[in-house]
Amino acid sequence: MKLFSGILAVAGFLLTSALIVSACHQYPIEYWIYGVVGSLLILINLLILTAWFAFGEWGLWSYVALSSVLTLFVTLVTNAKWLNIQILVFIALGVFVTIFKNSMVSYILSVDRQIGTLEEERNALQAEYSYMQGTNDALKEKVIRYATLKDLTSRLSSTLSLEGVIDIVIENVSDLVEKSDACILYLVDEDAHELALKAARSKEGTLSVKSKKGDIFDMWVLKQRQPLLVSDTDKDFRFNLDLVPEEFKREFKSVIAAPLISQKKVIGILRVESRDVEAYVSDDLRLLTTLSDLAAIALENARLYRRIEELAISDGLTGLYCHRYFKERLDEDVLKAIRIRQPLSLLMLDIDGFKGYNDKYGHTAGDIVLKSIGDILKSSIELGDLAARYGGEEFVIILFGKGKIEARALGEAVRRKIESQKFVLRQVDTHVTVSIGCASLPDDAVARDELIRSADAALYQAKTGGGNKICLA
Repeated sequence: MKLFSGILAVAGFLLTSALIVSACHQYPIEYWIYGVVGSLLILINLLILTAWFAFGEWGLWSYVALSSVLTLFVTLVTNAKWLNIQILVFIALGVFVTIFKNSMVSYILSVDRQIGTLEEERNALQAEYSYMQGTNDALKEKVIRYATLKDLTSRLSSTLSLEGVIDIVIENVSDLVEKSDACILYLVDEDAHELALKAARSKEGTLSVKSKKGDIFDMWVLKQRQPLLVSDTDKDFRFNLDLVPEEFKREFKSVIAAPLISQKKVIGILRVESRDVEAYVSDDLRLLTTLSDLAAIALENARLYRRIEELAISDGLTGLYCHRYFKERLDEDVLKAIRIRQPLSLLMLDIDGFKGYNDKYGHTAGDIVLKSIGDILKSSIELGDLAARYGGEEFVIILFGKGKIEARALGEAVRRKIESQKFVLRQVDTHVTVSIGCASLPDDAVARDELIRSADAALYQAKTGGGNKICLA
């Protein structure tokens, strides 16, 4: 556009100059020529503006100078004095255009600066709005999470059942941690001193996990006692997946895991997996760590409660149920057996000559014998049966659903095990024997106390008969 304006200004100037000079030479005395010349000079003034647009301020003043020279020449040739005024017009117009141009440029620059400032402010406000929007969304998400955590805390504090706590933890972790394709909970087996799988859940429901004792990721958390974040299992140099047995491998790429720590001991591991690479960030790991802290407290409380319950109904020496719980359980089993018409048998055992054994070897030796017999009884009964310490050196076994024949066979097996058990005390091999009485419902009794009396009578018969035998009521 500027190039076109420049060409137009130069061409117009040359053409107009040629016309003016030609007119002045051909018609020097014709007055109408003055009108033509004046009009052409006005045209030159218009071309000045075009020159300004094309060449800027230097082009403007060059054009004014050329126009003034041309006007002076025409004035001398035509002897038209009034044309000298045109020189002043050119100069005034040039000054005006220059001032107008500069003021317009200043104004435009000022407007540009204002527009730039407003644009910067708009961008800053837009960035701040985006930041505030992101912060607001993050706060909303945190409020939802905190509300869920509060509800989780309330639910965990409302139950003291170990199984109930495990179900609540595994359910809420799956819901709270996004992109959780699988959630797994391991607890440390205090006897075996190793991890034991307690619960596993996927998006579809239950999850089959073949590594019941954990894998290399769980072992790392257990050993390091620290939370773990793995963005890509194939690229993490800390773990060699080739060490994982083929039958234990599962399809996942991202893992976060946190230890369950109670009283400075790791009692378990809470773990979440995803099939996607880089599914989790540090915020997810922090959330899982918070959940693991809550779970550790609830699980430890449930364990302590179970231990208290066991202490309340168990004998501290033998680990068998105590006399009080035995009678409560026998009440329930007798009523149930009568209601569903199932047999129920009761075995009563007494150690032969136990007082003399204590006198000879001491009470410590007697405690060893009692504990060993308790272990034999626990290993001999089946699920649904119950073994208890009745008092002193006497024991009882409740056999629900078993008649007298089955009860006698079990009693005989227990008797032989105890007889063959060797005790080394004071470098002497010793043995003990037991007498057993057996009574059954409904053959020998129809109520709890009657059943106990019948079994006790059969026991007395076995003891007076020389001991180390089983007698039936």
